[in-house]
Amino acid sequence: MADEPATVSGDANSENSKDEPKNELVYESNPKHSEPWQIGKKGSPCKAEIRPLAADLLRESVIWKEKRYAVREGRAYCAQEHSENRWHGYPVGWKEVPPKLARQWIRDGNLRNHDRKKYWEGH
Repeated sequence: MADEPATVSGDANSENSKDEPKNELVYESNPKHSEPWQIGKKGSPCKAEIRPLAADLLRESVIWKEKRYAVREGRAYCAQEHSENRWHGYPVGWKEVPPKLARQWIRDGNLRNHDRKKYWEGH
């Protein structure tokens, strides 16, 4: 997610941040979740193929106690707001996702219990 411009979720045609509506979610990459790692800091690694989808994951996410969670291809992702309406995200294990939220995704067909078990600890 490093070296990527901020992306306004849901408004790919916005030319600059001054045009952003106050309630839009904005994805901003955090270099501690991608190589090359920041000196002294390392977060859970985000695979290169998922980075272009980060804004979509944010837009599809569900808020739960000040964090946002999303699921893609059986894997869980979490986003945290680091300044007003600006979020960075990273992959997490299913053990970090609220169980009620995971169960709802299973009922809705967005998650298989097999994948939840497979990625319980993380990636």
